[in-house]
Amino acid sequence: MTETPGTSPDVVTDSIRLLAERGWDATTVDQLAQAAGISRATFFRKYGSKEDIVFADHAANLERLERLLDRPGADPAVALREGVLLVFRHHVDHRERTLARHALLRQVPQLRDRELITSHRYERVFRRWLRTALPDSPARDTLATALSAAAVAVHNAYLRGWLRAPGTDPSAELAAQTERLARTLVAGFDDAAPPAGAPAAAPPRPAVVVTVLDPGAGTEEIVASVREALA
Repeated sequence: MTETPGTSPDVVTDSIRLLAERGWDATTVDQLAQAAGISRATFFRKYGSKEDIVFADHAANLERLERLLDRPGADPAVALREGVLLVFRHHVDHRERTLARHALLRQVPQLRDRELITSHRYERVFRRWLRTALPDSPARDTLATALSAAAVAVHNAYLRGWLRAPGTDPSAELAAQTERLARTLVAGFDDAAPPAGAPAAAPPRPAVVVTVLDPGAGTEEIVASVREALA
């Protein structure tokens, strides 16, 4: 299935729009196949169930994201920015499909769980890549988890804003904010880590509470008693 911005609506877009207009429960796979001009068996083979076709384009987009990130030596902040922008542009460049899907999800609560699963798949791709792209350090896994979750959260916030005002294009702002976020988090973890070659911090000393039962005892007598007890 070719997904080129600006071409005529495809089967995925038409099916999502049909489901939104006629209603989820009222629309059958047979009707979707008929509208697409294909057999029921072909529809199932190419697109799966009704739920599958609503998110069918994301499988290909996840593959594009993985190819984009698979660049040895790339600056993690820059690559993360480009990855988030790729995902966002996929929604914006397929405007009618994204708006139809948003309308459908508002009608069908059960699809929102699938939307969350799809969002987590993007997060896993970012996290898996960051675990190899970030500099090796004890905090790398933690930083990869934090960065991937934050990047997807920022993307989703901008997407929600665009859905409310689809005539706008916040791509440039999203890209800048994502890179700034990445550099801030990486720098924060670097600042928290001890410099390379620095001696390990000494373990904290145990707290000792001394109770003086003789109110007339002097300091030297107290210290001598403590030393004697420790000896």
